[in-house]
Amino acid sequence: MISYIFPNKCVCCGKIIVEKISLCDECRKRLYRIEGNICRYCGREQAYCTCKRAGNAYERNVSVFRYDGAAADAVKRFKMGKIPQISVYISNEMSMLIEREYDGISFDCVTFVPMARIKEMRRGFNHAELIAKRIADNLGMPMRPLLKRRFGFYSQKSLNSADRFKNVRGKFRAVKNVRGMTVLLIDDVITTGATLGECAGQLKSAGAAAVFGATFASTYKK
Repeated sequence: MISYIFPNKCVCCGKIIVEKISLCDECRKRLYRIEGNICRYCGREQAYCTCKRAGNAYERNVSVFRYDGAAADAVKRFKMGKIPQISVYISNEMSMLIEREYDGISFDCVTFVPMARIKEMRRGFNHAELIAKRIADNLGMPMRPLLKRRFGFYSQKSLNSADRFKNVRGKFRAVKNVRGMTVLLIDDVITTGATLGECAGQLKSAGAAAVFGATFASTYKK
């Protein structure tokens, strides 16, 4: 009866599908998983890597999918459609990748990129925090909010690469004792690495020994 009132829907397109699966067949075909010869710094395939180890403070980033097709649709429905349940699918995919790619690394905790308070109030949740909580549960690690966002931060969407790095400089601060810790830093999408890099830099300035990034998707230059 519940399935008739609250039918199971594809996380990417919203189409009604059978229970116990997350994606419809059409969307599954539109997922572009990042695999093969991968840059061990930015997490993109080497053929598309433009990072040149840009000097960001994180040790490495890993991403599950290219930010295109069905993966981009899932992120947009999650954030703009305000559907927090999609975090289950996103975090499960990320958890499997983290276990594989960061095998052997002993993380002290999971944390996330903070949102501007006004945006979080409008949306009703911080997407990165929801993902981080579920990843922490999946992997049996504590989740701690280690960062705060300062006022005066503007959206990165319309900025070029150089301006993205300028825009985030000094816009985050560490608010907890992280001395000697190895931290897993979570966000939904990586573009230039500016935001992850600034957050990782603040954590290291506060004493973190190492910061590793993980995102659901990575943008590619077209």
